[in-house]
Amino acid sequence: MISGFGGEGWGTRQLVSELHRTGGGNPLLTRALIEDRRASDGGGCGTTGLVPGEAFAQAVATGLFRNDVSTRHTAWALAVVGPEVPLAELVEVLGTSRESVHRSLRALNDAGLLDSGWFRHEAGKAAVLRSMEPAHRARLEARVAQVLHEHGEAATVVVQHLIAAEPIDAPWALSTLLEAAERALADDEVELALTCLRAARDTCTDARQSVAIREALTRAGWRQNPATAARHLPELTADALDGGLGSRQTLELVCHLLWFGQVDPALEILGAAERNGTGNGTEVSRQPEAEASRGLDSVRSWMAYEYPGLPGSARARARHGETERRARTPARSPHQRAATLMKSVLDGAGDDVVVRAEQILQSTRLDDGTLTALMVALNSLVLADRLDTAAFWCETLCKEAAERRAPMWQALLAAAKARVELRLGGLAAAAESADLAVTLVPPEGWGVAIASPIATSVYAKTAMGRLDEAAAQLGVPIPETAFHTPDGLLYLRARGHYYLAAGRPYAALDDFHTCGDLMARWEFDLPALVPWRTDAAEAHLLLGDEDRARTLAQEQLVLSGGTSGPEAWTRGVSLRVLASALRPGRRLPLLGEAIDILRERGHRVELARATDELARAHRELGNSGQARALARKAQQLGRECGVPVPRVSSVADTGNSLTAAEPWPSGARRKADELSDAELRVATLAARGHTNRQIADKLFITISTVEQHLTRAYRKLAVQRRADLAAKLSPAPVPVAVPGRREGRREGRREGHKDGGACDRLRVV
Repeated sequence: MISGFGGEGWGTRQLVSELHRTGGGNPLLTRALIEDRRASDGGGCGTTGLVPGEAFAQAVATGLFRNDVSTRHTAWALAVVGPEVPLAELVEVLGTSRESVHRSLRALNDAGLLDSGWFRHEAGKAAVLRSMEPAHRARLEARVAQVLHEHGEAATVVVQHLIAAEPIDAPWALSTLLEAAERALADDEVELALTCLRAARDTCTDARQSVAIREALTRAGWRQNPATAARHLPELTADALDGGLGSRQTLELVCHLLWFGQVDPALEILGAAERNGTGNGTEVSRQPEAEASRGLDSVRSWMAYEYPGLPGSARARARHGETERRARTPARSPHQRAATLMKSVLDGAGDDVVVRAEQILQSTRLDDGTLTALMVALNSLVLADRLDTAAFWCETLCKEAAERRAPMWQALLAAAKARVELRLGGLAAAAESADLAVTLVPPEGWGVAIASPIATSVYAKTAMGRLDEAAAQLGVPIPETAFHTPDGLLYLRARGHYYLAAGRPYAALDDFHTCGDLMARWEFDLPALVPWRTDAAEAHLLLGDEDRARTLAQEQLVLSGGTSGPEAWTRGVSLRVLASALRPGRRLPLLGEAIDILRERGHRVELARATDELARAHRELGNSGQARALARKAQQLGRECGVPVPRVSSVADTGNSLTAAEPWPSGARRKADELSDAELRVATLAARGHTNRQIADKLFITISTVEQHLTRAYRKLAVQRRADLAAKLSPAPVPVAVPGRREGRREGRREGHKDGGACDRLRVV
């Protein structure tokens, strides 16, 4: 038979065995298997195994409909219930006698479809299920679900049939769906949980249970993408204001609203919960009043310290509630402990921060209710400058989140990992982790927190000289309310450094001083988070305003404390920037201290820049040998971090290595012939010792235009100060401008740039 159907080469022992094992000797099924094999092999006998296809599925359906109705229904029921269901339950599903079921099973075995009571191949089962009409399948699934429930099967087993069944108007069906959803979520089967909850939502008619289902849908969907869960927030907000949520649900809702920057509804819900005795939901009736009150106080404290841009009265109430709560009872839950930990970090009590952060990380299992606490513990380690410890925990938690298939968890932890890698100088790794975070969960799902991974990506790519990629990241929309959070400060700082590298120091000053304004307004001036004064000082250096740069760097030094605290690295950076504004002879001790601090704290990019600045200082003092050695060291550090660096020979000849004039060097050196005529005129006069005002008067242009030309000239020539211009420019006569002709509209320097004031308006790219 096989040779007749298959032709030469089909009668091998292995193929015959496979055909019999799958087709059971049934001529109809065997011929279908051969047809599928020939179709897949293009007509030959091939070398691959048998793979049942369309011909096999049609043959199974044909065989079923050639049998009697009882046998056909038995095959359908068997395919639905599965191999583990006892015969008695199969009989009950079919509503017939045991003898009738036995006859049907024997017939199916004899037909080659079954072997010892179960399908010979999964393709046979799939073909049987496919042969059913959808309406009949839905009725059969409902019957199977009912029988399994009555026999005490687990909710996770019953629900597989409930999902595929027609609607069942019975209390047990809804409770089974909810129980299975909870179990699936605990087992990290988020898709199954969401499927169960959607089925429950579609069949539920009870208003109170509908609220619970919406809340569960939001919580489950949050693990994958908060944007998909956000559609339930308006209804849940209305439920909360009506007193329909329990305290836990209320607190979760407030956190979800804050995630998307909906501060006013969050405050309104908290106020209503406090007035109503923390809610009227059934959960509250079972929960001690003191615990519910602690939960509300904890959220208030979160709003004060994670959302410092709240209106003053709301922030004051939150801090008052935190004080009262700490007086009443010590923190017990991870959320409460994390809230007090963050308060200690922001208030400057850092001695036990690392211990308390590690206690949270060691004793808290990653789940929906503890993720925020774990993130705060990680951020506390970063602010305490314990980067190696933070890196270890980031890696540990990232692996667990990946194993548990929770994209939002993975994304948040990837963003935290990116911040750690950035501070450690792993620029490429930081950019990769930040980009992964936004890939796992798209920007619309991040809410106000999108500022964090975008800030890291922009900063890292700017540092690597990949300005086009950094600019593309700045095109991602950032919600306005993000600038009421610490992540908004990180974004402003990263954008400011991009502006510096792109030759836009005034725009950079706007962002740096806006950081300072916001931090002062929030009473949140934390150099370990954003050392805005040092950043602004770098911009002033680029503009040639060394006096203002010195003042800002000295102010930052005062706030940075000693050489061993969590803000020691900001002291190292401030020393480097301050040294850049001094004469070469005064730079050496400052840069030496900066290098010691940055090496000890592990900030490799800043260490490379400080080492490069020390090489420059030695070169300007005539110590060529030492300058060359330091420049090579800076070059090696830069390469390790991913910072583009020049050739060492350039260092030896000119003393300009990584060059602090470009906050993040962009690669190859420019030459004087790249300057425009206007830039060359201004740069030549500046090299001859003329002040900006003298240049403006001589060329009949504004001081602002002089500054802009000098900024572009510094960037193109890769220099930092006027003293370096002479070495880059060939002696040439300065073209005389025609009297009365203006090269640019006269614009006095804006006051905010002149004296260090900040712009009040935020400019979001």
